Amino acid sequence: MIRILLIRHGRTAWNVGEGSGQRFRGTIDLSLAGEGVAQARTTARRLAALPLHGIVSSPLRRAARTAQILAEPHGLVVQTLPGLGSMNYGEWAGRTRAEVASRWPDIFRQWRHDPFTVQIPGGESTLALRQRASAAIREILACHRDGQTIAVISHQIVVKSLVCDLAGLPGPAHWRIRQDLCNITRFDYDPASSRFRLAGLNDTCHLDSALPRAADDGVRLVLVRHGQTAWNVGAGEERFRGRTDLPLDDTGQAQADAVADRLKQEPVAAIYASPLLRTRQTAAPLAERLGLPVQTHDGLLDINYGRFQGMTRSEAAEAYPSLLALWLNAPSQVRFPGGESLSDVQGRLLSFLDELTTRHSGQTVVLVGHQIVNKVLVSSLLDPSSLPEYTGSLDRLWHIDQDTASVNVFQQVEGGWRALCLNDLCHLAFQA
Repeated sequence: MIRILLIRHGRTAWNVGEGSGQRFRGTIDLSLAGEGVAQARTTARRLAALPLHGIVSSPLRRAARTAQILAEPHGLVVQTLPGLGSMNYGEWAGRTRAEVASRWPDIFRQWRHDPFTVQIPGGESTLALRQRASAAIREILACHRDGQTIAVISHQIVVKSLVCDLAGLPGPAHWRIRQDLCNITRFDYDPASSRFRLAGLNDTCHLDSALPRAADDGVRLVLVRHGQTAWNVGAGEERFRGRTDLPLDDTGQAQADAVADRLKQEPVAAIYASPLLRTRQTAAPLAERLGLPVQTHDGLLDINYGRFQGMTRSEAAEAYPSLLALWLNAPSQVRFPGGESLSDVQGRLLSFLDELTTRHSGQTVVLVGHQIVNKVLVSSLLDPSSLPEYTGSLDRLWHIDQDTASVNVFQQVEGGWRALCLNDLCHLAFQA
């Protein structure tokens, strides 16, 4: 694997949040503000112990200066690529969102729905930006080999466009992805298969130990995967776990304690877990610290693998070669013999979500689930067209990582959901 760290530049004088007063910056060549320099230095300390093999940046000053600060501990020379430059906003450049919405209401409305279908007046199309940024990533990858790590420093719209492209997300998902200043978004690239996996989104724990939240008052979901068991990668040969009621092993118990320490300062109103032992044991330390009960819900139950349950991948390949191959390439088309399909899992998850949004409006709720359950929920919330009968998002399952004891944060905003962070592992002494 080649690891790609996508990093947004630090703060400039024009970074004022996401409200109507935010200005379209694009190719206007702004310098880092003092706070932006401090953010870059904090990020550099986070990455100092990591073996970086290359640092590539947008040519614009705010990104290039951020990259120079990150490069210093490694003694690396920053390479700049025009393809990583920010968008040419044409007639929108320098204007606030409110001004653009007033002057170009129809185009702005479409922009807020799916930016990849819009041509900016006098400027660049977002589709063209995505194509050149993706070409730049492939140019970078061609210069590196398996096992190396590369830092790529760019701009909010560029990183959002790359996340949509590399993770195979639909255009409207652009607005469901949070990209804070100097955050770290991780992709793993497999040269053998030419596939990308989203290994982490909007990691900002080096800048703020609290979990991110949006300004809106919609319900905030903190989605946790259970800790390690004897059947997980890292403990031995991985097996199809499903409904097998496994306990946490010693590593998993330590991970559950780390999750509790990470979340104990959050304003958690309720904790829900799958009824299986490994999820209840993961939730227990947090419940004890907060003085809350662990409420179980069948909507969070792991997928029923039927006859696959308990098998290793090699055993499944011998017994059901065609079905396993389909599972690895088009999982939405699989119904396990004697078990469930992913659309079954998605249906019960989205039904449970409807309950939660009614019951916990404006509150923070912790959900403790399983790898497949969490991947289905993450994939569904990132896709604005996801419905119980819609399976398009489910074939992206293998593009999104969910490590044991990982944390994800979603918040309901403007009638949809925004991913504030994905597969966060900061509480597990994880670097990047």
